[in-house]
Amino acid sequence: MKTILTNEKDERFLELVEELDNGYYQRIGDDLKKYEKYNEFDKPHVVIILLDGDKAVACASYRQLNENTVEFKRVYVKKEYRKKGIAFKLITQLEKQVIEKNFKFSHIVTGKNNIAAIKLYEKLKYKPIRNFGQFKDDENVICMKKEF
Repeated sequence: MKTILTNEKDERFLELVEELDNGYYQRIGDDLKKYEKYNEFDKPHVVIILLDGDKAVACASYRQLNENTVEFKRVYVKKEYRKKGIAFKLITQLEKQVIEKNFKFSHIVTGKNNIAAIKLYEKLKYKPIRNFGQFKDDENVICMKKEF
């Protein structure tokens, strides 16, 4: 298996994101629609994809929020590849880039019931923060932050 760096326009990434969104729709239903605009790729993303041969099996990305801060988004591992530390490794690889580019902070937003994701982010040393932006009054999400 190998990782490749790409961007938000990569078809392999978009296919993984579609699979991620379908899983969310199955669990959350139509309530997910209120987050669609937030998950659009209207800003450039740095994307990492894990390939098993030619098959894209996992991804993670980040986008710049401001001169000091990035936000990690669209972290996904196909079901049959989970529980192997892949998401941890992908985020760690992207964090190295973020640090090299002199960003000071990283944010992550996830569902408050997404226990696996929250545990992953805690393992990566992210701490809960007050919800921000469109999530300020949203009780269904948790915002987390890491300082580099």
